[in-house]
Amino acid sequence: MATIDDGGKSTPFLRGMLTHYLLEHGFTFLEAYQLADRVRGAIQKKKTVQASEMIDLVYSLSRELFGERPIGSGVFWAPRTQQILVEDESGNRPFSREHLSHSLRISGVDEHQAYRISERIEADFIHREKTVVGRDDILRASLEILKRESGDLFAERYGIWNVFRKREHNRPLVVLIGGATGVGKTSVGVSLANLLRISRVASSDEIRQVMRFLIAPDLMPALHQSSYAAWESYTDATVEGGDPVLHAFREQSLRVCVGIRATIQRAIEENVSLILDGVHLLPDLMDFSEYEDQAIFVRVNLFLADAKPFKDRFKSRDKETSKRGEHRYLQYLEQILRIQQHILELGESDNVPAFENTDLDEAVQSISLLIMDTLRKVMK
Repeated sequence: MATIDDGGKSTPFLRGMLTHYLLEHGFTFLEAYQLADRVRGAIQKKKTVQASEMIDLVYSLSRELFGERPIGSGVFWAPRTQQILVEDESGNRPFSREHLSHSLRISGVDEHQAYRISERIEADFIHREKTVVGRDDILRASLEILKRESGDLFAERYGIWNVFRKREHNRPLVVLIGGATGVGKTSVGVSLANLLRISRVASSDEIRQVMRFLIAPDLMPALHQSSYAAWESYTDATVEGGDPVLHAFREQSLRVCVGIRATIQRAIEENVSLILDGVHLLPDLMDFSEYEDQAIFVRVNLFLADAKPFKDRFKSRDKETSKRGEHRYLQYLEQILRIQQHILELGESDNVPAFENTDLDEAVQSISLLIMDTLRKVMK
């Protein structure tokens, strides 16, 4: 890697450093990247480049590629002196490309495009010598680029979400993530909460654990077993030749739904959005029609298509904690798959979308887009 010698101070040449400098001077991302790549190619066989030589190289290649354009001093390796502050009701904070690009992914753009948009917005503010901007300035700039480059749908999603987050809508968002043991409900729920900046996250397993302390095992034996092993607590769980595994699982879910309803009702009363995951979220056991005017519900199910990804997940869990051994899950894999099939059948009959969770980022993105499109329909 070539280094830049600036009066005895050596700085490694980084293509990203030059790209960012050019963005600040009005270049598009593709233009900046192209020029930085040409510069890297010109010096790749050199160990040291003098500062004046580097400036001349950047100027000459810029003119060759794009003609005469303002490019500043050309000292792209020097620390930035200009900082953009974002002003809101809580005070001033430094502008963050990472923060903005994270929020832009809600619109449906990929990670690379989101970061490129945030870089262009920052570069435009610097070019216009805006040292203090408001959140509305950032939103307008984001919507303009999204609409121009990705289309009305992407811009509308991002705009709707910002309206919702400003609490201009008086109903909280309640996202329910169902699925069998091992499909990754909690991982998706936490990632989704981070993306949407929803602070309240709950699990039906946590609710069941609280209920276990309140209700003795002899009163509700199924409550004190895992969902896939609840049938073992019954002496005769078969009803009219039915499946004892599903009978016991549904009995447990019916009890846990009491706590689930209380958790959702509390979120509605406090007008706080909630993400709740759990194996017990069966649509035929939970009727939220009385809350339809008080919250915006989005329901999804996660699944894995066959036994192999389940086994891989259980091995991963075994490495993470000694108390949730792989062997126990594998012992009950047949019961887990039967419960998954039951959940998916109920979801299909109740129009609950199902997403295969083989890729965490893809699953989170798919659910977030479903949420944005639901908000578009409801809030219009």
